[in-house]
Amino acid sequence: MDELKQRLSRAFWFALAVLFLIESWLWDNVKLALVWLAHASGLKDLEPRARAFIGGLSPVATLAVFTVPAITIFPLKLMAVAAIAHGHVLMGLCVIFAAKTLALGVTSFLFDASREKLMQIAWFARLYALVLRVSAWAHGLVDPVRQRLREARAYVAARLSAAFGEGRSQFFRRVALLRAMVKRRGAS
Repeated sequence: MDELKQRLSRAFWFALAVLFLIESWLWDNVKLALVWLAHASGLKDLEPRARAFIGGLSPVATLAVFTVPAITIFPLKLMAVAAIAHGHVLMGLCVIFAAKTLALGVTSFLFDASREKLMQIAWFARLYALVLRVSAWAHGLVDPVRQRLREARAYVAARLSAAFGEGRSQFFRRVALLRAMVKRRGAS
């Protein structure tokens, strides 16, 4: 029974670490997508203007600006929960995911713009240090598994390459030719 508890505990902490790393990945990549979208839509000066605006604020006012995205998505989350309660589960989940992702990207962008000011608040600096420690813990837990998965994928790829050998590309060309012939017969 103790072994089962230990396995369940390890699985729980591993799943939590994976979720944290997914959130961290979204934090980095959604911000980049939003910056790209702003540049593509002709709002190239949005980032410097936001940085200039935040630069003129006090640390506490900067904290208020930093929390705006989380506050603004709350009504969307309530509407999504209402949609789920009324049987529109997929729509509600999509709204929650979209709102969370957008808020995460905006918050990430604002954090980059206001990091220096936010680090002047002692409790925020401690919280940030804690998040960095949790990130290191999550990487320490997940990275060895990711490495083993990469090695397994490389092993399978090598075995497939050995099985098909040099004729591998010829095999795939023949499959493509066969598919094309079937499509032509279906069109006739």
